[in-house]
Amino acid sequence: MTDLKIDFNKQFKDGADCAKGVSVKGHFDRVVFCGMGGSAIPGEIISMLWLNGFICYLNRGFGLPNWVNDKCLVICTSWSGNTEETISSFNEAIARGLPVVAIADKGELLDLAKKHGTPFVDLPARSEPARFVVGQMLSAILTLLFNSAIIDNTLPIISKKTVIGDDPIRNSSSSNGASFSSRIGDKIPLIYSSYQWRYLARFWKIHFNENCKIHAFSNFLPEAAHNEISGFTEKDKDKYFPIILMDEQEENADIKKLEKFAAFLKDQNIDHEIVRIEGKDRLDKILNSYNRAITVSVGLAETNGVEPFDTAVIEKFKRS
Repeated sequence: MTDLKIDFNKQFKDGADCAKGVSVKGHFDRVVFCGMGGSAIPGEIISMLWLNGFICYLNRGFGLPNWVNDKCLVICTSWSGNTEETISSFNEAIARGLPVVAIADKGELLDLAKKHGTPFVDLPARSEPARFVVGQMLSAILTLLFNSAIIDNTLPIISKKTVIGDDPIRNSSSSNGASFSSRIGDKIPLIYSSYQWRYLARFWKIHFNENCKIHAFSNFLPEAAHNEISGFTEKDKDKYFPIILMDEQEENADIKKLEKFAAFLKDQNIDHEIVRIEGKDRLDKILNSYNRAITVSVGLAETNGVEPFDTAVIEKFKRS
């Protein structure tokens, strides 16, 4: 089994170094992040940082929304450089004369940026899937945004972080990761959070999907309390393993709703786990939770004899 180690601090430095000379001139009202899979995660993280005055839109799919204009900066990120949806968005931005930047470590996306003379960030090539190099892409984008006078300098905050989660990531032999993973077993993980942390819940979902090769789903409260909890019936209670992400510093109403949901699961005799979202600031909380999601999902993958890096099914679908 692959020995997974993530050094966020090195990734932050590498990403910043790659983007240090890249900028876009102009005044922009909004940033449109285009990306799929793991390449979309940095945009989600930035949206959760609540940067002062920063407005962004997360675009997943072919092309761009009709409302995107020259006051929007389009950032197309593809770790492989060959993601067809992201390339489609880039080509539409070029055709419409919109300001656009490409971020990739190789592939057609970089070739197109060079052909059209648009700014690009050439990330150092690595063998890991995009979800394991999030720090590098995140730092590159933040550097680009600062260089373009769109955000204040966030990089000193990042560079001061010496420990994010566990460094390196705990393997499944740790009591924390192993016991958690073993309790999930062959159940379907269902990850819940408050609305403000909904992307964190999605991070957990995709790590279960891609690392463990299983179905997993995410949702947020209070919305799920108005519909989804109907599925927790006596006959199905052993099919699912709910995971509740809890931030003790968020809105009191959200905390109470999540605690009420945990009590509901206990009353239904449904095994579940409450995962605390902890950290000195929002970025710490995001990356700590991201780290924990990898720890637990890789632990479950090892338990099930699954290779976390394997993407054969996804690649087969892309080629079909």
